Amino acid sequence: MTIAQKTFPTFKQLYRKISQELLTYENKNLALHSKQETKKLHALYTYKKHLLQKQNQLTNEMDAKLKELAANPEGKKNTELKDLKLLNNIVDDKPGINLSYELNNLQNVATYLQNQREYFDLLVRYNPGLMMDQQENVNRTANRVGLEVPE
Repeated sequence: MTIAQKTFPTFKQLYRKISQELLTYENKNLALHSKQETKKLHALYTYKKHLLQKQNQLTNEMDAKLKELAANPEGKKNTELKDLKLLNNIVDDKPGINLSYELNNLQNVATYLQNQREYFDLLVRYNPGLMMDQQENVNRTANRVGLEVPE
């Protein structure tokens, strides 16, 4: 079957599918970075609180910041893509290209993005050490041999 004989989803459907895949990717990256940032801020505020306690000063401000961090552990998810440049580069209309060829190309891009997302999800699920930081890796290794790492 040639490309001319194949039936493809409409441009609008493909555009929506590609934008959803890119949005899912963007939200996962945002969640990962916000989790790391929250962890860093918690350590910083705890350290500053400890310094204020050593100097016999009030720690109300640091307590409020720590409560705020605890109340909002994850950032909010985006409902739209922040940077449309990538999406526009993918679906950019190129003059002189056959419409069915372009729809086939967009279908391939959408399928590729979906498969890459699923592949990465499975990779993380079945290789949990892949995304661990050094401290977590040390803790798990110590637990495996029956030891506990002091805090």
